[in-house]
Amino acid sequence: MNRQLIILSSVLALSASPAPAQPGPSKVVVAQAVLREMETTITLVATVEPIRRSRVAAELAGLVLDMPARQGDRVEAGGMICQLDDRTLRLRLAEEEARLDSLKTQHEELLAGTRKLEIDRWTAVFDEAVANDERWAFELKRVKTLYQGRDSNDKEYQDTLASARAAERRKIASKASLDLAVLGPRKEKIARAVADVAAQQAVVDRLAGDVDRMRVRAPFSGVIVARVAEVGEWVPAGGQVVEMIDLSSVLVRVDAPEFVLPHLEVGRRATVRIDALKRSFDGTIKHIVRQAQAQARTFPVDIEVKNPDGLIASGMFARGTVPAGSPGEVVTVPKDAIVERNGVVYVATVIPDGKGGQSGVLQAVTLGAEGRDYVAVTSGRLRPGALVITRGTENMFPFPTSVIIVDSLGTPVATPGFADPDDHDSRGGV
Repeated sequence: MNRQLIILSSVLALSASPAPAQPGPSKVVVAQAVLREMETTITLVATVEPIRRSRVAAELAGLVLDMPARQGDRVEAGGMICQLDDRTLRLRLAEEEARLDSLKTQHEELLAGTRKLEIDRWTAVFDEAVANDERWAFELKRVKTLYQGRDSNDKEYQDTLASARAAERRKIASKASLDLAVLGPRKEKIARAVADVAAQQAVVDRLAGDVDRMRVRAPFSGVIVARVAEVGEWVPAGGQVVEMIDLSSVLVRVDAPEFVLPHLEVGRRATVRIDALKRSFDGTIKHIVRQAQAQARTFPVDIEVKNPDGLIASGMFARGTVPAGSPGEVVTVPKDAIVERNGVVYVATVIPDGKGGQSGVLQAVTLGAEGRDYVAVTSGRLRPGALVITRGTENMFPFPTSVIIVDSLGTPVATPGFADPDDHDSRGGV
């Protein structure tokens, strides 16, 4: 019984409590939609691709010793990605470098020519041969005189004659050796030594290059998106190690309809909006693939967008706005009037509420070309002269919300008038 009385008292207390106060109208700052001469554009669904994508491979086969780069890491151009086992190559390189040093020493020895001590030795040998030749020449003359007087036999004469001839030949040979020592190495021998050094240098350079190629380096600055090899695995020559992309710039690919193709030109300005970042980016048309896709009859077009801050990632959903016709008058609004929610772009407009006041309401629109501070609205029921909200859109919804128009200082101002969004025959109204 007591519990029922407590509940009844609580209900009576709640019914007697005053109702919560309803929020008042939102204060908003407005501007007018204005007709401007701008190029005709079309906004197309697009996908972000990296400016470069590379499946980095090993030039030589080897066992993976180290893989410092992991998926998601950023590497600079020339940075090491993978180290292959190069110990055998380094031993071969050391062997060939030693042989190169030996050949260089031989070449230097030939260039230096014959040493003075060597020339002096051959000079002494020649002088000795001259003296020996003169001695045997005298001896031959003496023996010959004796032989003619029958005071010497045939054997003594022939032995003396042979010794004299041998002494003469030794003198000639020692003179040739001395001349060769004075002249030094032949130019052909020096040229062959030069060729031997050059050939061995090529062997050393090739092995040094192979050792360096055992360290797989990044071909450009970018991000590792896939890691194919791991430590301990055998990588064949040409085998993929990682996949990396360059996001310093991105290519935003749109599929342009046939009627747009005549208005596209490489280098022409285009605009890209990325919903996830809630930002628009200026770009230029980089590639126009003039081969239509068979089913859709559309032509792939790449828009290059600079990405110095790395905000744009590969695979992001985007909307690309490209030229689609001759310039003409379009409705434009300040960029501050653009509202994006859940991937849908809106413009908040002010309309009469039928009670002497104003209401704000969000209208879904499609955007076109952009100026410095304004953007074209290519769809929706927005008319020139319509009031669009540039500040205070936080409380706006797709249904009317009571608003009060104020200036930039928050002071209420009189409503200048309305452009009837349902009046399709009116081009102004404010």
